[in-house]
Amino acid sequence: MIGSNVLGLIQIFGQHMDLERLDGVTLAYDYAQALEELDRGVQTSSVLTASKDWGVGVAMTPAVLRDGVLKSHILLNAAFLEGLLDEPQSKACQEAVHIIAHECAHVEINTVKDRQFPNKILRYRPKTWFEGLRLEVIEASWDEYAACRISAGFGAAPSENYQGVFLKILADAGHNVREAILKCRHDADYDALLIEAQRNIGSLIKYASYVLGTADGLEQETETDLPDISASLQDHWFAPFFVRLQHSHRVLWERYGQWESLKEFETIADIWLDMLADRGIDVTPQVDGAIFVSIPFRADTSSYQAMMWGLRQTTKRHRG
Repeated sequence: MIGSNVLGLIQIFGQHMDLERLDGVTLAYDYAQALEELDRGVQTSSVLTASKDWGVGVAMTPAVLRDGVLKSHILLNAAFLEGLLDEPQSKACQEAVHIIAHECAHVEINTVKDRQFPNKILRYRPKTWFEGLRLEVIEASWDEYAACRISAGFGAAPSENYQGVFLKILADAGHNVREAILKCRHDADYDALLIEAQRNIGSLIKYASYVLGTADGLEQETETDLPDISASLQDHWFAPFFVRLQHSHRVLWERYGQWESLKEFETIADIWLDMLADRGIDVTPQVDGAIFVSIPFRADTSSYQAMMWGLRQTTKRHRG
């Protein structure tokens, strides 16, 4: 029954979105296994997994290759679509409708990007780790902004959920990055530093994009329609970056499907890099493809603060 409802909704969404390259739909209660078993049509460097860090992932639309043609395959966690069996106007049903609409939007986005930039998705390998990080940030941020904006009017967009996750990251990211810097001053593990910084800074950009895309899709403004977001950004270090990100997304949206170069998306990665620097991590690409990472001493990450951090860790271990 859920399956037939999903099929019917996709047929409806196909009248509003470009679903020509939809490869198929997988509806599974064992969502993790479905992700792991999906045939991408090409060797990839990682296995698909549901997000668990800041929010629980319940659907995904990865790109796949079929006979040399880039397509998209929708995977849905059936447990979160049981609302489709409720009354059509119920909150559970409308939220399930939106999940499917959001994933259909990703199908269109993958198609549009592939038409504008052939042989890039799934077929291009970044030349350096730094380039790969930048592309990862761009894809996560822009794709979610666009998917949220396209699907905002279908079903009930989980605006409160998006905002809740964003506000949680907003509150924690700065502290988490500072802790990672202080740890790095002790163990000099710069790889671990970058991983933790990306987990926080990258996630902050991504979930800000969820909020911004949904708001723009519903024609809402942060100051007047999102009071909790507006209040939390007041005097916050991320506030200017939030404004820059909003502007970058809107500029890209105005040229949706007309982009001439991937460089148009670089503004998003530049914001990410500036955010790292603002939090005390300078990342500089080198000629040989490596990256140079430095953590300049600041008042909140000074040698004294690092010493105090070490004492706190020692105390915790002794108490343990």
